[in-house]
Amino acid sequence: MDHTKAISEYSLAFLSQMGFGPEVAVEVQLDQENSLYQILFQTTNPSLLIGYHGENLTSMQLLLSQHLHAKLGEWLNLSLNVNDYKERRQFTLHSLADTAVSRVLTTSQAHSLPPMPASERRIVHLYLSNHPRVVTTSQGTGKSRYVVISPKA
Repeated sequence: MDHTKAISEYSLAFLSQMGFGPEVAVEVQLDQENSLYQILFQTTNPSLLIGYHGENLTSMQLLLSQHLHAKLGEWLNLSLNVNDYKERRQFTLHSLADTAVSRVLTTSQAHSLPPMPASERRIVHLYLSNHPRVVTTSQGTGKSRYVVISPKA
């Protein structure tokens, strides 16, 4: 069942309750292959919705998911994005990984990336998964988990 309209209406109401007005446009797209509802926000002031390294965006995604479950009676797979933040962040993570790989190959020593959420660590792991000369692992606990890039043995 397609819940695109309900998600769009609820997202607008949710943003309104948070103090955002008509300056935020909402578009909902259904990726039927992955059963994923992509909620795209466009605004002139994205930093408040995104937060530090996407923390606000991640929190809003969780809250929207829980509220929509309560309203619709089923769990929906949601992905929130503000002004293409996730695409820009993915590019940044790829650049960070490329820099770290260069360092690892030059020094033949492991290099740690800064702590990041699981979704961002996953992007780095997938990006480097087929690299012929390095391997990645996650270390640390909780919010302090980070990716370590090491030369292959």
